[in-house]
Amino acid sequence: MNCLIGQSGGPTAVINSSLAGAIQAGIDFDFENVYVSLNGIEGLLHENIKCVDKDLFEKEKANDRLKKRPSSILGSCRFKLSDNLEDDQYKKIFENLKKYEISTFVYIGGNDSMDTVMKLNSYIEKNKIDWINVVGCPKTIDNDLCEMDHSPGFASASKFVNTALRQIRLDCDIYPIKSITFVEIMGRNAGWLTATSYLANYKRKKDIVNLVYLPEDSKSLDDIEKEIEEKFKEDNNLVIAVSEGFMDKDGKLENESEKSFDKGFNHPIIAGIGLKISDYIHDKLKVKTRSVELNIVQRTSFLISKTDSDEAYELGYLAIKEGKNQTNIVPILKREEKKEYKVRYSTTSPSNIANKEKKIPEAWLKSREILKEKITAYTLPLIKGEINQEFTDGIFDYIKLEDFTK
Repeated sequence: MNCLIGQSGGPTAVINSSLAGAIQAGIDFDFENVYVSLNGIEGLLHENIKCVDKDLFEKEKANDRLKKRPSSILGSCRFKLSDNLEDDQYKKIFENLKKYEISTFVYIGGNDSMDTVMKLNSYIEKNKIDWINVVGCPKTIDNDLCEMDHSPGFASASKFVNTALRQIRLDCDIYPIKSITFVEIMGRNAGWLTATSYLANYKRKKDIVNLVYLPEDSKSLDDIEKEIEEKFKEDNNLVIAVSEGFMDKDGKLENESEKSFDKGFNHPIIAGIGLKISDYIHDKLKVKTRSVELNIVQRTSFLISKTDSDEAYELGYLAIKEGKNQTNIVPILKREEKKEYKVRYSTTSPSNIANKEKKIPEAWLKSREILKEKITAYTLPLIKGEINQEFTDGIFDYIKLEDFTK
């Protein structure tokens, strides 16, 4: 009886914490071999699989070191399984699972990865397979996964974003001339991560971030121009957080010819909105503007929330623990309605997560004051604590896959 673990989709700072939890559970629950698939479902298809060396895992303190290691140590993919369950790729996948005697397969990923988990379980049901359980394990910095209070990876990304915003403000304030710095933040079609930019203002008399624009907003370029002019009455130097998925309601900033799509799930690759708004406002208001795109470092920063890491670890552990006895589940967490922050863990079906998006509640968007209050109360408990990182001769260092596999 062996287990297999894979990672898929965009990386996070704590996706390896979930991997560590899953590996440790595989050891604790006496799986003979704990295998890992490189580059997600593609690794399984092409039999690119390694075995965890349990002795090395303990000797190299891999359990703790993986919690410090941002991004997907197993590599990733954006491979969409065919909707046709008769496709040969399913036959190949289950042949390889059988070859390695896998009884539990854990797939760590986001909305699209849960589509993979759902389809594999549909194949299991259709073919009455009884020797394997396939379960998911959630992650995404976008925080758009349904069925759970928040998504593993979101808090650490927020911690980085707000640290970066405070650093950016330190630069913006040094000149007396009017200026605007637009900071583009990830999140795809949901504004959660960008909304947490308001945390940069926490316990500051002067705002670090002056304006925030989200995909959930409906604003014209005229609206934006007026809001900026109003803010200039308070501050000569503005910092404006813009979600990569924001678009003015008239679509004037959109350029269809510039759109590209990922090869797997056909999502549009969206970036550059910050620069477009920056150029537009520069031409209209004749003030100094610039655009800063935080880009992929939001997902791979070593500034990791300990709370985020601990929760991701528990979800990975639970995926193996529950997946040992049942299939077609995803471990999730819910926030308990108590004075002190606490979560409880349970499971749901991948069909409740796959191909769905959770956006900011409309009630939070009635005013920016309400949004600021709600997002601050929501996110502050999630970013608590830091992970002490490894440095070699002053340079950031981290565990490698070969340190604990054979």
